[in-house]
Amino acid sequence: MPIFVMTIRLRLTLWYTALLGATLILFSVLVYGLLAANLWTQMRQNAVRQADEIVDLLTQQLLRTQQLIVIRDSGFGFPELDLFTSGAGAQVINNDGAVYLRSENLGGMSVPDYRQALPNIRRGLDHIYYTENAEHVPFLVYSEPLVVNKYIWGAVQIVQPIDSVRNTLNQVSRYLILGTALSLVLAAIVGALLAHRALAPIGAITETAGSITRTRDLGRRLQISDQSSEVGLLAATFNDMLDRIQKLFETQDRLIADVSHELRTPLTTIQGNVELLERMVTSNAVTNGHSQQAQGLLQETLGEVQHETDRMSKMINDLLLLAQADSGAIQLQWAPVEMDTLLLEVYRQTKRIAELRKGVNALEIRLGHEDQALVWGDRERLRQIMLNLTDNAVKYTPEGGVVTLALSNEEHWVKIAVSDTGIGIHPDHQAQIFERFYRTDKARSRELGGSGLGLSIVQWIAQAHNGRITVESVPQQGSTFTLWLPELEGRP
Repeated sequence: MPIFVMTIRLRLTLWYTALLGATLILFSVLVYGLLAANLWTQMRQNAVRQADEIVDLLTQQLLRTQQLIVIRDSGFGFPELDLFTSGAGAQVINNDGAVYLRSENLGGMSVPDYRQALPNIRRGLDHIYYTENAEHVPFLVYSEPLVVNKYIWGAVQIVQPIDSVRNTLNQVSRYLILGTALSLVLAAIVGALLAHRALAPIGAITETAGSITRTRDLGRRLQISDQSSEVGLLAATFNDMLDRIQKLFETQDRLIADVSHELRTPLTTIQGNVELLERMVTSNAVTNGHSQQAQGLLQETLGEVQHETDRMSKMINDLLLLAQADSGAIQLQWAPVEMDTLLLEVYRQTKRIAELRKGVNALEIRLGHEDQALVWGDRERLRQIMLNLTDNAVKYTPEGGVVTLALSNEEHWVKIAVSDTGIGIHPDHQAQIFERFYRTDKARSRELGGSGLGLSIVQWIAQAHNGRITVESVPQQGSTFTLWLPELEGRP
């Protein structure tokens, strides 16, 4: 199951969008709240003003007649122009709730629940409530007591439609929601672009570091134009670190190369002198009749010197090879390689190595399953990797054991397996055997001529061919080293 990783760029974009979203939502709520409060206040103020005008007219009429009933017959008229302009209607009720007068624009509509204002009216208080008619049209009903000479005659009720206010608020809310959503989308896009631009130098640092890791080219440096920013300082620090690492690696490579060169000359001299001494001993033994015992002792001593010289020479050659590999000085000779043919050559050479080292028929060298396979690589380096694996197998397999070489094709990979029935490798050591100079049994490895560099060379050659090397081993039962190489398309 893939694991979702939240990058810094995504986090910055989300934080930027969330902060802007919270700001826009708060702003929208404030705008909507202030607009709603203002519209409802204006609506109530209009109702109060209209009620005040009608109350003033009725008060003047009542002062002349002192009877509420005569309003109906005295030619009293509402300020119709103002009422129609606002869309409001009006009616006059007495203290018992009887309707004495209605404006013409109310038509036949009855005002729902208008009697609920009577308790406040009887106490001389105004009253306001919201309701709907039978057609579900919303209204504001404002009731103002009609008081003449401290006597409450009834009340004037203003019926004000409020659907325009609600429609306005609904429209404004839709615009705010749509505007907020579009702003968040735009903010996310802009935030992503800004985050990308701000983190682009970090991406360049990551890319350069990955390229250095892949190519081992420590000469590359970061090119950051803004050296004064935090990212620029990071890049400068990174470049300084690369300078120091490059110098350390160059010093190490020079040391290894110098040591290899300085040791190679005296070793060559020792080898020449040992061969000369061997010839002289043989000649003196024949002419002067030296005892066989003295001759045997001298031959054994010279043999040990020769063995150690050969071992040191091999170790120096391996060190020089790894140093050249680290510095990139080795150029592989790329060409199509028929691995089945190469496997047969290594098989025959391994048999000769086993006969020289263990004796004739001391080990059984088998050729297992063999497919035809074609890879793109350096034939001599591939031969070296296979001989290193078979040499180790012969070296650590006791007499009577079996070493098996096999070749197969598996899903666009060429698989070369070298198995043995030797001493095996403990699980604790299997992850470290490819490290340089690492030996599971140093005394036994030195006795057998091992330097701890063979498997490091094997791993380097495998990786240089875009392949890999794996190991499976059981102590005292044997090991299987498997080389995996990409198959070249168009193999025969």
